[in-house]
Amino acid sequence: MRGLPATLPILFVCEISFLLGHGLIMTLLGVRMSLEGFPSQMAGLLMSSFSLGFVLGSYFIEKRIRSVGHIRVFAACAAMLAVTAMLHGLWINPWAWLVWRVAGGASTAGLLMVMESWVSGESTNENRGKVLGWYMIISTLSLAGGQWMLNLADPGSAVLFSVSGILFALALVPLSIHRIHGPSQGSHDIAHKIKLRDLYRRVPVGLVGAFTAGLMAQAFFAMTPYFGQEIGLTTRETSQFMAITTMVALVAQWTLGRVSDRIDRRKVILFMAVVMAATGSVISVAAAYSYLALLIVACLHTAMLHTLYSLSLAHTHDWLEPAESIAANAKLMIWYGIGSVIGPFSASLVMQVVGPEGLWLFLGAAALTLAMFVLVRLHGRRGLEPEVEQEPLAPMPLVETSHYINELDQQRYEMQQIEIDFESYDEPDRAESVTEDAEEGVESRA
Repeated sequence: MRGLPATLPILFVCEISFLLGHGLIMTLLGVRMSLEGFPSQMAGLLMSSFSLGFVLGSYFIEKRIRSVGHIRVFAACAAMLAVTAMLHGLWINPWAWLVWRVAGGASTAGLLMVMESWVSGESTNENRGKVLGWYMIISTLSLAGGQWMLNLADPGSAVLFSVSGILFALALVPLSIHRIHGPSQGSHDIAHKIKLRDLYRRVPVGLVGAFTAGLMAQAFFAMTPYFGQEIGLTTRETSQFMAITTMVALVAQWTLGRVSDRIDRRKVILFMAVVMAATGSVISVAAAYSYLALLIVACLHTAMLHTLYSLSLAHTHDWLEPAESIAANAKLMIWYGIGSVIGPFSASLVMQVVGPEGLWLFLGAAALTLAMFVLVRLHGRRGLEPEVEQEPLAPMPLVETSHYINELDQQRYEMQQIEIDFESYDEPDRAESVTEDAEEGVESRA
């Protein structure tokens, strides 16, 4: 991690501990609910309550960060996560768990807002790509590592809930024993609001893609451990399945991102949706054949799924002015959050009717709906948009994320703003003056 600001390695250690605990408890809850005999619709409701808490936390905790600072909010949220994790093991009751999941979702949103705004505040134009790369790799590997930890103890006991709580508590230690300050508070000189209706009119595939990504991703993370237990997978196989299908995103994001930089991203999203629809329809057959076949088909599905939000975000940026990016990011995250609330419970209802394989039928149906929508936008009467110059894709972490992480990609924003200012002046000497002023502004913010 050479060349990074001194505070970021400390923050990354906190991130590792937090995401290990997060990956563990998300997988553990699905397994434990199956062992306790909770009906699938209750399991889905519990996981949707986490997403509801996450959305609420995204709204309300931001104000606390501004009023009391990053470190205090981080400490409060990590402590709350540690408490709620251990309460799951002390009181086995679905309605009590619903309350814990709402609180856990809000606390998770707080921790992510702290980490991502901190990473954004400490990044410069020179190291932003490196910082984002480290953040994505650490996020993915830590989340997968937490899912592997399901093998440490019997999921039917309270031990793993305690382990998760310990990991959340340990996330407090690095920030507590180092004399550091929170990140600098950057601001943008120009930021335009954009209405939801206007955003949909201009970038319908981006908005619908973000909603579908939330719908499918959270249904997958919430209900797949439950699915594994219901079809007879061992605890080891369930944790292995979750970890491997999560780690494929490291390769998929870079590969599909490079492809989407060269052709219309809508066509890439269409391809991904078709692959997800096809794999969702055949995965139950693969599960009946062998565990290896199930894993291969699931990896094809999740490689597309875990990249969908990144491509939806990048496609949205392609069609917007740089000054509109912040407002658009926030709206996409709101719709991702709405999809996250709806997805797990909806998938659980399908599972209640058709059995465990209903999870993949739900995911496949959602992907097929997205594919048909994108196809209409590409070839329908209303889909004849002109081609635009696409910007390179910035890969995104898998775990639920706030709009702060999108500020890491501000070098594109600043340089495009320079170009806009330059083109707005006809006189060469005036244009040169504006360019110099804009470059000075970029250097001062860096």
